[in-house]
Amino acid sequence: MSFNNPTPLQLGMAGTFSAKSYRVAGRVVLGVEEAGSIYYWNEFNLQTDTGEAATLVYEVTERGPEWRWFEMFEPQFPMTAEDAATKRVGDPLNLDGTDVRVTLLETSRVYHIEGTAPEGVEVGDIAHYFNAESGNVMQVVSWTGNEVEFYHGRTIPAAVVAEAFHLPLEALKPVFFTGGTPVSHHVVQGAVLAVFVLAILFAGYASCVPPRRAPAISQFPAPVSPLKTGGTATLKDTEYRIAAHCVMEIAEVGLRFERHEYSLQNNDGTEALLIYGWKPGAKDWAFFTPLHPAVPVMPQKAAAVRWKQTVNVEGVAVPVSELFRSTVRQTDNGQGPGFKTGEVFYGFSGQNGPTLLLARWNDRAVDFYKGTILPGGAIAGVFQ
Repeated sequence: MSFNNPTPLQLGMAGTFSAKSYRVAGRVVLGVEEAGSIYYWNEFNLQTDTGEAATLVYEVTERGPEWRWFEMFEPQFPMTAEDAATKRVGDPLNLDGTDVRVTLLETSRVYHIEGTAPEGVEVGDIAHYFNAESGNVMQVVSWTGNEVEFYHGRTIPAAVVAEAFHLPLEALKPVFFTGGTPVSHHVVQGAVLAVFVLAILFAGYASCVPPRRAPAISQFPAPVSPLKTGGTATLKDTEYRIAAHCVMEIAEVGLRFERHEYSLQNNDGTEALLIYGWKPGAKDWAFFTPLHPAVPVMPQKAAAVRWKQTVNVEGVAVPVSELFRSTVRQTDNGQGPGFKTGEVFYGFSGQNGPTLLLARWNDRAVDFYKGTILPGGAIAGVFQ
């Protein structure tokens, strides 16, 4: 196994992240054993002149090359190595006032060090760790012997790394996905879309990811569709017809699931949206009607919305709890109204009491919807 540096980052290079200047002090190669082989990744030890430290991780996952940023934190409710070793997948955890659950348990080994590693790290060291998450929040607990470390982190796009170190973006060869096909630097139609995709990935996806190996993506297929295109029913005192149906894939950090979306129309052409499987793996229903802001919102502005930010659209104010990419995977008629197989949208959603807000866009326009969760019995058997 070669432990050569697979990136253009070199020892001594200076980079700026969040207005702080860091120097690349060292590079550590770690790995975990999987099915008889070893999965490796690189961790760059970054230091400031004032002694602050951060870890920049580079690894190649099933989604392609990815960069991650990590910083240690002192938990409000600390735990010992003995306590950490008792955790199992599914166990609850609260380190800083946020309730999370353990999602991954692993053991890593240090295989190579170049330059200066973080204090106490040596070749051959073995560390145990687990990931704990809830929604878009992830925390990592790592321990060697009696020493326990706690991490917060986030995924950052290659463009941010390139800018920080004054490198050409092509040198980092970032890979994202469009319509399920890997492409370099997210090749899409329109420069505007590329810009706000990067905005989502850096500003919005503040989700934590582990400093040692990315978690497996949780995947949930769509439940069986109980409705057919052409059916009619009365919802919210309005008679609607199912004009089109699609299976939509929703991709969030560490999560991918499918749901059914039905485009509804009444006799005067008014549209609505009905979603089956609003939450991953659930058989719940969400009913939405369009919102029409007096001043149209541009895609760039929508893409700048951050996780947990409160947004207000025509009096509907909610904190953003999901940031996602949605891809049309299947349609009943191939090209129904609003649905085109393979089309990709970006979006966010949130909830305030019973009220839902859904926003999604491409490089042409932004659509907003106000919605509510419907009990299952309100839909089953209604459309005929």
